[in-house]
Amino acid sequence: MLDWRTKCRWDTGYSADSVEWCPVQPYTHVLVCGTYQLSEAEEGQPKQKRLGKIYLFTVDEDTTELNPIQTIETSGVLDQKWCYHFIESHPVLAVVTSEGLIQLYRLIDKEGILNLELWLEEQIGRDLLALSIDWSSNKSLRDPSIVVSDSSGSVTLWRVEGKLTKEGEWNSHGFEAWIAAFNYWSPNVFYSGGDDCVFKSYDTRLSEPVTTNRSHEAGVTAIRSHVEVEHQLLTGSYDEQVRVWDARSLKRCITETDVNGGVWRLKWHPRRPNIILAACMYGGFRVLHMDDQPKVVSEYLEHESIAYGADWSSKGLIATCSFYDCKMHISEVILDLY
Repeated sequence: MLDWRTKCRWDTGYSADSVEWCPVQPYTHVLVCGTYQLSEAEEGQPKQKRLGKIYLFTVDEDTTELNPIQTIETSGVLDQKWCYHFIESHPVLAVVTSEGLIQLYRLIDKEGILNLELWLEEQIGRDLLALSIDWSSNKSLRDPSIVVSDSSGSVTLWRVEGKLTKEGEWNSHGFEAWIAAFNYWSPNVFYSGGDDCVFKSYDTRLSEPVTTNRSHEAGVTAIRSHVEVEHQLLTGSYDEQVRVWDARSLKRCITETDVNGGVWRLKWHPRRPNIILAACMYGGFRVLHMDDQPKVVSEYLEHESIAYGADWSSKGLIATCSFYDCKMHISEVILDLY
């Protein structure tokens, strides 16, 4: 197993479920962490509030102590994704929350002082949790769109053009739609996975799903297209399998790999196209090497609660976060053998 070393730790206060490094130069040292917390119900109020914070950090190879440079109070953060390109001269972070909000933040650089400013906001519906978000534009900025999945089992498509314009809605899953993600090589194609164990593909120009796959043995929680390798697609599930698919044929997967934990997030390495990072919930975190079949080459068990958030920086640093122990770690894996 490859050596996986912790560099620093930070207490997130609220339960942490999302970490994302900015992918655009010269801001690849910028990191966000999203949190989610149920507050105590106030007297006379029928239910608890879902609170959240977004923490903004700058982190590089020499960082030994973590301190946020900005903290944003919001409702519970369920997912975050950076656009892979500037929009109107700014990096843009998309966030979805427990109040059914889509929020787009611009990263503002004022003479080296960085902060996030809310740019666009839209609500997908009442009494809904917005559960995941993804950009169509990870390969090309042309006509950027975002897709959002929610707790009602629906996925919605939104155009980003100085405002958020809803372009479509698909009522796709019988239970929570945990994940939605684009095919970055074909921006008209996207996917969803739900608690009903169903994995679907769509064409934005069609009103019904294109394919429906029921091979997962539990809820489908992670989907990730490969930015560098066309047609290569990953899914993760509560059934503890990482599946590799050819996006041209979704009747059956190419391979399945047991990672000993429900798979919440999957991320391809930004420079090594055959390396995968997986957040495996109660099983900790894994790095997989993709050969004929992915195999686990390292594991990280330093967190003491559910492993939800994971991402690579452009330099190969890893950010991870865990829920009930309210922790974010920065670490690195020595990948010299691969």
